[in-house]
Amino acid sequence: MVNTMKNNINLLFILFIVFLGGSFLITIVDKDDDSNQLCKRASVEEEATDALESFQFISEIRAYPDRDIPPDKFFRAFEYSKSSIPEYNRGDAPTQWTSLGPNNIGGRSLCLTFSPTDTGTIYMGSASGGFWKSTTGGIGANAWSLVNTGYPSLAVSSIAIDSVNPNVMYVGTGENYGYQFSSNGLNVRVTRGMYGIGILKSTDGGNTWSKSLDWSYNNQRGVWSVVINPKNHNTLYSATSEGVYKSNNAGASWSQVISYQMVMDLKLNPVDTTILFISVGDLSNNVPNSNVGIYKSSDAGASWVKLSDGTHGLPTFWSGKTTLALYQGNPNYVYASVANDPSNTSNSYLGLYVSTDAGNTWTQKYNDPGFQTNQGWYNNCITVKLDDPNTIMLGALDVYKSTNGGTSFTAMTYWGYWNTGATLPGQPESSASNYSHADQHYFISNPKDPNKFYSITDGGLYRSNDFGSTFYSCNGGYVTTQFFATFANSYQDSIFCIGGMQDNRAAFYQGTVAWYKTFEGDGMCCAVNSQNSNICYTEYSWGQLAKSNNGGTSFGSFIGPPGSGNENSFCFATPYICCKSNPNIMYEGGTSIYKSSIGGGSWTTQNANLNGGKVLSMDCSSTSTDTVYAGVIPGSGVTDIFRTTDGQNWTNVSNGGVPNRYPTDIHVNPNNSREVYATFGGFGSGHVFKSTNAGVNWTDISGNLPDLPHHCVVIDPQYPQNIYVGNDLGVYVSTNNGVNWFSYSVGMPYALVFDLTIVYPNRHIRATTHGNGVFERSLVSNPLLGIVNNGQLPKEFKLFQNYPNPFNPSAKIKFDIAKTGNVTLSVFDITGRLVTSLVNERLQPGSYEVKFDGTGYSSGIYFYRLSTENFTDTKKMMLVK
Repeated sequence: MVNTMKNNINLLFILFIVFLGGSFLITIVDKDDDSNQLCKRASVEEEATDALESFQFISEIRAYPDRDIPPDKFFRAFEYSKSSIPEYNRGDAPTQWTSLGPNNIGGRSLCLTFSPTDTGTIYMGSASGGFWKSTTGGIGANAWSLVNTGYPSLAVSSIAIDSVNPNVMYVGTGENYGYQFSSNGLNVRVTRGMYGIGILKSTDGGNTWSKSLDWSYNNQRGVWSVVINPKNHNTLYSATSEGVYKSNNAGASWSQVISYQMVMDLKLNPVDTTILFISVGDLSNNVPNSNVGIYKSSDAGASWVKLSDGTHGLPTFWSGKTTLALYQGNPNYVYASVANDPSNTSNSYLGLYVSTDAGNTWTQKYNDPGFQTNQGWYNNCITVKLDDPNTIMLGALDVYKSTNGGTSFTAMTYWGYWNTGATLPGQPESSASNYSHADQHYFISNPKDPNKFYSITDGGLYRSNDFGSTFYSCNGGYVTTQFFATFANSYQDSIFCIGGMQDNRAAFYQGTVAWYKTFEGDGMCCAVNSQNSNICYTEYSWGQLAKSNNGGTSFGSFIGPPGSGNENSFCFATPYICCKSNPNIMYEGGTSIYKSSIGGGSWTTQNANLNGGKVLSMDCSSTSTDTVYAGVIPGSGVTDIFRTTDGQNWTNVSNGGVPNRYPTDIHVNPNNSREVYATFGGFGSGHVFKSTNAGVNWTDISGNLPDLPHHCVVIDPQYPQNIYVGNDLGVYVSTNNGVNWFSYSVGMPYALVFDLTIVYPNRHIRATTHGNGVFERSLVSNPLLGIVNNGQLPKEFKLFQNYPNPFNPSAKIKFDIAKTGNVTLSVFDITGRLVTSLVNERLQPGSYEVKFDGTGYSSGIYFYRLSTENFTDTKKMMLVK
């Protein structure tokens, strides 16, 4: 029998039982770990809740104040952005985004399938990083490439390829475990993983895609399985959050054949293709789904019989997820792994059930109530060896194997064996041959070799060539890591940065795509000491702050404020600040705000009445440790922003000037502490706000940005009118204080951008995504310097002489705009060749100033020309070096 978390392990463990936040946590120390990093957790409670809390945290930001995310607004925002927001293409943006990786740390993934003609060509779907392809079976440093569908298909939950014509492919999108249920509150939401847009289809091997099952305006929905009838490739079935859908014309149209919500798995009998099995489960057990169960159809989906009705040997109800398997050699052998949700702590796993007569009768083969460690709603997968009905694999945190038909199981992997350090992409991620990342989501075997077994996990792909005896990782170039905000850069080193990832610890960048993995479990918000990059911070969930004195190589014990680790007191990803002007001063926010004067530890509680809410975002003045702003999620029903100017007493400065949405980020102008920016989640409101008087008044500067959740904002410290924001589609930039916005996305796929940070030593910007790692790009270098009209609008168009003239290396050019319209300001050399375009946008009436940076250009005469619909003028300037 399986003894969860401690099976057949060759390492010596020391168990420490610590009382924290009202619950007991078990921490395991690996004797082979030669660093003094924090101990790896093996807490059943922590591992059970962190995945759920991650979903709750991310989804609540998108939904509040609604019950769930609106069904259509995400895709409408995508369409609007694509058609109405131009790409920033002025000559001062010659660079594009470049991926920094990590190429050695896979992210949370959901499904995998093989090319019918070449099983070395495989396709994998990630949870929020899109659709990926490998032609090497996942082996190698650059084994994977991202497939661009042309749609924001970030959550790929199922893949099907036509065996007759492998160029025909179907991709199901979206991830949800409970049916559109929540109550407003960060810690009680039963939720989805990521938006769905239905099923996409390609007929040219993935080069181009079109909509098949079009749920563009039903983004709450999710597709869990797409199956092609092997005897009639025009017939398809799909298991979805809305029931089972069938197509008789290769996906051109679909009809619903059963309407029971949350169909989590579907299996088609390959011999008699009129027979199907489905499982219905629903995490939303607060509103029990009476249709939960296993169903069979013997007439190609026309009618269904419930097998879990108390007469066939199956349990009659469960509150988690059930997964199914058929034995290839005899599809009358049907297997079901049945689980409850996290609330059933004493009975999380209902058992493995097996039928040998096509579902008429079932026998419970295995029942360890603690087997799934409360994660059966999330980590629950099963497969049967293609040539042996008695060899079964079950997935929970780890991989378990039975060779006796399911009577008993043995742990084949242990997630705690992962290496600390910078594993090279494509190389083993552990010195142990039985390592697989935690959280098993999907199992599949190579259809041409029964011994080749593949496990899809929270850390990407792990495969075995001996059906589970040994494993190796296959994540080289699979850039799907889910970073959280806040990401942190060194103030002196243009390379060093550190971030925390969903279920992938924390990692820091050393100049290559092989990031250094450190810390433990879920890494969260990070910070770097402004005066010494060797001192940096990360955290575990709910504010459990940890400090490193050796550049992140190892971390000491938790030094968070009182109550850290308690979900009732802190947000899942808790904001904290290491002040730039004095990094010994730190702030951390929860239901209270805490301050440390020794770089973490010895926290004092601030005088802040947060109206029952929790702090979700914070920022501090760059010149004073006493001026701090904090965004607070609704406690009494209204979003609040608080400010202190003395480092102790806090004032509510919302004044009704900000929307009632989650305040996802706050950013203080490093040159002016009274100028502060805030971004907000949700839909149906402004998402970027600015205050120029320390929060007394707020102005919506969302302008022409798409209406969808925004997560981060940062300004260029050298040109503060240049504002960058990140949202659920990517990065956008304004060079005129938010009057106009442009897409700033070349080189980056559609991505959830959770943080934007300035790299001060080289004037770059980094975009931290939740699903595609980290990207870097140069800041805009020749921006508009702003409107200077002194309250009076120009009466005529005018182009002024640059000053100084001659100049070296830069000059300022002023011009007046008398009427709203499209404006271009371009620079040419003496031969008439275009050198750069300084302005190319629609401007309001006003007096403008722009900077031309001659760095990198030769001495000589240049011409600059201003053009509008009604005016053109050209002047000469001289660069002398």
